[in-house]
Amino acid sequence: MKTMRVLLVLVVVSGLAKLGGLGAVWLASPDAASAEAKPAAAPSDGACSDTHGFRELLETVRAKADELDRREAELKAREAGLGAVRKAVASEVTRLEGVAKTLGVTGAPGTGVSITKVYESMRAEDAAPILDGLDDGTLRIVLGRMRERQVGALLAAMNRERAVAVTKAFAGPRVP
Repeated sequence: MKTMRVLLVLVVVSGLAKLGGLGAVWLASPDAASAEAKPAAAPSDGACSDTHGFRELLETVRAKADELDRREAELKAREAGLGAVRKAVASEVTRLEGVAKTLGVTGAPGTGVSITKVYESMRAEDAAPILDGLDDGTLRIVLGRMRERQVGALLAAMNRERAVAVTKAFAGPRVP
């Protein structure tokens, strides 16, 4: 039994020696040297690739900045053009407003040419058929701005049914 133990110890020691020798041979071989060199070179390659990536990123940022500068210059040019157009439009509007005032066709209703004055200047017999065709609201506005004597002459010249309807419209709702 003692011999068996000694043999077992010798086999184990021999196996370990063989493994150690194979390991030493493997480390000395060119494949192992290149395998060891790759991990050592990997950090330097990583640093190069990191530097290369950073340079690419920097170039991309610079290109985007140049593009933004170009677009900003285009926008400023457009803004200047729009400012010139605004000034031209404002001066044209001012000119046209002056022309419209000269012609008397501006302002809110009731300013400029007064339609009431036009109907007052017409003969009642000529104005009555035209006023017969107007709706009650418009007719009430036009006749409401006239003198009573002129309204009387127009009502006398108007169609009887229409004159009655206008009179009722001016009188307002009936009180029972």
